[in-house]
Amino acid sequence: MQTQRVNTLALFLLLLLSPPRPAASMPPRDPLRSSCAKARYPTLCFQTLSNFSNLATKPLDLAQAAIKVSLARTRTLSVYFKTLNATSSRFGKRQRVAVSDCVEQISDSVTQLINTLNELQHLRAGTFQWQMSNAQTWTSAALTNGDTCLSGFNDGGATADGAKIKLEVKRRITDVAMLTSNALYLINRLGDDSVSGKPRTDFGN
Repeated sequence: MQTQRVNTLALFLLLLLSPPRPAASMPPRDPLRSSCAKARYPTLCFQTLSNFSNLATKPLDLAQAAIKVSLARTRTLSVYFKTLNATSSRFGKRQRVAVSDCVEQISDSVTQLINTLNELQHLRAGTFQWQMSNAQTWTSAALTNGDTCLSGFNDGGATADGAKIKLEVKRRITDVAMLTSNALYLINRLGDDSVSGKPRTDFGN
């Protein structure tokens, strides 16, 4: 019996004095995927931003990258409408007006996204909340411009060519709207992560 007690005590001391076992290694966190997880279009968010091979994973960098993606696609859309406007004689009157309006609206969107990017690249502690409000307002306006442009094609009286154009316009505007919506989410996320109105260039996820 005494021998059993000695063995039990020895085992206890051995366990007590043994170095702790290393914890199981956790898989590294994917900051980009976690940042995009709650975006309106998470898969698109991850796919488009992962193309930035040298992209840092700080939220401010992600928001800027998302605006750059949206801006590039909006510029392409602007060129599309300008080209369409130059050949709009084959459309009905209402669609000619709609195309002309879209030229102006999407051009405004380009300007608004440029302003947004500029604001995000020059955040300052003393004006952080004001700058964030500007960025959110301009990005939201760019989204609204796309909706307004598309609504102009909802009137009747379209020609056969006009009907095809309407489908193409909807596809292109929806594509841009999805990117811009994700960008707005990442911008809003910056505001949610802010502290005392001061910009943080080292935001965590």
